[in-house]
Parts: sequence; structure tokens; C-alpha cells
Amino acid sequence: MKINVKNLIIIGLIIGSFVFGVSSGYYKHFPFSLVKNGFNEVSNFKRGGRNLNIKYFTSKETDTLKQTGIYLTYGQSNSTNSGQFGYFVKNEVFQFLLGDTFVYEDPSLGVTGLGGSVWGMVGDKLIENGIHEQVVFSNCGWGGRKIEQLKEGHYFEYLVNNYNSLIKRFGRVDGILFHQGESDNSLDTKDYYKNFNEFVNNLKQEGIEVPIYLSRVSLCGEKRPINQDLTDIQDQLINDFNLIKEGPNTDLLSEKSDRLKDYCHFSLEGYDKFSDMWVKSLIK
Repeated sequence: MKINVKNLIIIGLIIGSFVFGVSSGYYKHFPFSLVKNGFNEVSNFKRGGRNLNIKYFTSKETDTLKQTGIYLTYGQSNSTNSGQFGYFVKNEVFQFLLGDTFVYEDPSLGVTGLGGSVWGMVGDKLIENGIHEQVVFSNCGWGGRKIEQLKEGHYFEYLVNNYNSLIKRFGRVDGILFHQGESDNSLDTKDYYKNFNEFVNNLKQEGIEVPIYLSRVSLCGEKRPINQDLTDIQDQLINDFNLIKEGPNTDLLSEKSDRLKDYCHFSLEGYDKFSDMWVKSLIK
């Protein structure tokens, strides 16, 4: 009686898998703990936790003799790792966490999300435009948060702690790059000005008086179209406070090609334009 070769292979695989499984449980030669740890770390990302896994990043010191830009970033998802992944820095762009500097890579350290961020592009373009020789970002945002949530509490304390760490390490911070507004896009925007004013006052109480580059932003998906009332308030804040400077207006990036399928977060094409806006604001 002829035995089909294919069936023999299948039977062999089943027996081999059974033997390997039994021996793995006894001899522990399969890295179950590694798989479990990796699964837990991915699960933590999916639950929206900050990326604090420095072991996956390359530690590197900045050159103290080079002109270095030092920036904090803050806001909601479009200030974090929520855009298209795929950009890799070309110049000396760093990220700062827990007192150390690392080569800038996405998903960047310190914030939520598994995708790409705009800051690597911003750093490269600041260097390519001769504004800095090196750039360091300390990213502090958290996806989906309103200004009411970001002005105080543990999100705010995280920003303050990172500011103090940057001061200790570099002696200065050149600015806070603030992108937020999508979660406050509603029919009632009257409290935005008050909450942002409180945010600025809370910073001052912590001894933080550096320029805040404020994005004008409201667009986030079909259910949150451009809200002129909100961006007018953001413009008013820029006009009323010396510390608040003009950042990008990302409501101008409304082409489908600028966004991902959710029509809220940015594609690499959108990040290219978004980063140009940041560089223009910082040069200005």
C-alpha cells in the first residue's frame, strides 16, 4: 500500500510539534518568557501607555561643542506617535528620556502610539536649514486629551519633570511645541481660552517661562470638521500672550493625501508639509 508523501510530512510535523512542545515545557529551551514579555509590552502600547522601552533605542551623547536646539513637545495624538510610520532621521536628531539622549527613532520615546511622529522630520529640517547643528526633543504628549486635562494633573507633571530634567542636563529649553485642539472641537469652545490661560499660569508657577509655539488645529475626521471658532481662539491666545508664539495651522492640511484613512492623523506626505510649517514658525 502506497503512503502519500504529503501525508507522511504532515504526520511527521504533528509528531515533531508534540515532542517539541512536551520537551519545551520540561527543559524550558523555548523562550516563553521573552515572547510573554514582548506580548505584554505590545499590549501596554495598545492600552495607550507611554513608550518608555529605552532598551530598544540607541543611546548616544550629544556634542557639547555644537549648537543644539532643545525642545519639549506637548499636546494630543498628532504630537505623539499616531501618524504614518516610515521616516528615519538623516542628521543628529535626538530624543531625551530619563536623563539620557537616544538617536531619534519612531515610535518615539515618552509618548503614546505605535506609529510615526513629525518631530524627526522637524529636527532634520532645522539642521538642514542651518538653525541648529543638533536637535533634542523631549516628547510629552498623550493622545485624545483635552486642554482641560493637559493643563494640570499627571500629564502636566510629566511635562514639568521633563523640563526640569532638560534644564539639569542642558541648562535651557528653547521652546514648547504644542499641538492640541482636536478633542476640543465641538459646538462649545468658550472654555478653551480660559483653560489655556490656566495652563500658561501653571507653567509660570513651576518657573517655566519659555516660548510656547501653539498650533492652530481643529480638524480630526469627518465628524470633527474645521472649526473656525476654535482656531480663532488659538489665534487670540497668540495675540494676547507674549510667551505664546505662532505655530502651524494644520487645518490647512485638509487634502486626503495629507492624512491617514481616519482623516485626522498624518501621512508621510502630510508630515512633510507639517514639518515645514514647524520650521517656518521656529525660524520666524
